[in-house]
Amino acid sequence: MKRILTDNLKRSADQFPDRIAFKQLQSVITYSDLVGKSNQVARHLQKIGNTKGSRVGIFMNRAIESCYAVYGILTAGCVYVPIDTNLPAQRILTLINDCNISTIITTKAFKKQITGILETQSPLKHIIGIDDFVSENIQGWSWDDIFSLDHSVIDINNREDDNAYIIYTSGTTGHPKGIVHTHYSGASYAKLSADLYQVKHTDILGNHSHLHYDISTMGYLTMPSVGGCSYIVPEAYTMFPTSLAKLIAEEQLTIWYSVPLALIQMMQAGGFDEMDFSALRWILYGGESFALKYIEHLRKCLPDAEYSNVYGPAEVNQCTYYNYNKDTILTDPIPIGYVWPETDIILEEEGESSEFLVASSTQMKEYWNRPERTQSCLVSRPDKKGKMRRYYRTGDNGSINKDGELIFGGRSDRQVKVRGYRVELNEVENILLNHTDIEEVAVFAMKEKDVNVIYAIVKGTFEEFDERSLKKYLSNLIPLYSIPQKIEAVESIPRTNAGKIDYKALIK
Repeated sequence: MKRILTDNLKRSADQFPDRIAFKQLQSVITYSDLVGKSNQVARHLQKIGNTKGSRVGIFMNRAIESCYAVYGILTAGCVYVPIDTNLPAQRILTLINDCNISTIITTKAFKKQITGILETQSPLKHIIGIDDFVSENIQGWSWDDIFSLDHSVIDINNREDDNAYIIYTSGTTGHPKGIVHTHYSGASYAKLSADLYQVKHTDILGNHSHLHYDISTMGYLTMPSVGGCSYIVPEAYTMFPTSLAKLIAEEQLTIWYSVPLALIQMMQAGGFDEMDFSALRWILYGGESFALKYIEHLRKCLPDAEYSNVYGPAEVNQCTYYNYNKDTILTDPIPIGYVWPETDIILEEEGESSEFLVASSTQMKEYWNRPERTQSCLVSRPDKKGKMRRYYRTGDNGSINKDGELIFGGRSDRQVKVRGYRVELNEVENILLNHTDIEEVAVFAMKEKDVNVIYAIVKGTFEEFDERSLKKYLSNLIPLYSIPQKIEAVESIPRTNAGKIDYKALIK
């Protein structure tokens, strides 16, 4: 059976036409509804000049219309490009120009923001979701306009190697890079994740992630492949952890997938221990480390759930897993675990480090418009059987423990030298995070007179903050040269809207 994302949706719609595919509060979309409205979006995209392979932008937050956008674009044979609405206007324009996007799908909530973007030159000509633009060069259509069109089947004949979506991530040079995934890599992720976590048509996934982050692929690709339901968490609920926890309980979500911070905030908000999460059978997390003390608390609150530490850069969707339950004896750090099917990982030594290189059916095709970057990151290496394969250089260091489990050892760019000594900033972070009074921590290095100096900021429950006692605590666990020169208590640590620590903001 070929792995094509639109075929996955059609099969589920044929088998479960009346089941809910996507939900947000009182808005529900059945599979038959999703197919019909995706056909309407696709028909309009073709009518206004989008052809097979055209890149179409999706500019919205956690909105119910996002599923029409994704599958309408794919049904038209086009490529969906999620755009972070929180980016500065110039960065948004960079993405639009890089992909030569002529059409954006959005909602009226972003009319003012898009109008401001359009004040500068761009290839944009069409807006779906807003019909009252005051612009000579832009034509807009409301969602009602789209849903009045013919909804009959469109057969664009998508192929496995056709581009399906492009996700942009920050580049190390400051220039965003577009990760190109095909129908094959996207559908391979859907299959492997559904198999690994035994996802069924009766499951309801809490889709906490924005579309422009790779965690969202479980909601938008995996669930439709099996006829399951994706509950798109409303934007407002992400700001109020207690309300978010109540939503998980009341909607009887069976699978949750997010960065650890979302779970930590819910546990800290109060009332979490008394809520009924009996329907929740899988809790998946990834993106950064999850302190053992928080995991232990979570396991006490949800003893019947299975847990999975998910690892995989956006370039490969996912490549390893570490599944455990209430009875598993955990080590610190928690392993990223085992390589999942259709995937090979080799450790390539470079200096004193060993870098993970990944070859997988879920692997990206290339970086959009960046052939030199693609060539440097996708390299040919012999696999364990001697066959040459194309591996992705992750930039992540690691090792294999005595039980054959992969251990994440930090990013290459999170390793610094201080007075000739190697310091892993992630290690310092993790040790500080295990302190009983510390809730969040960020450790970073800055150049001062051409020398790396380590700093740390912490958020905690201190009766009285004492920097000296924290340094003494560290001196018992790590070499003196690894101890931050200054540790400062703060009310909040800057994070990206994906929930990850924003180190760039700290180093400025």
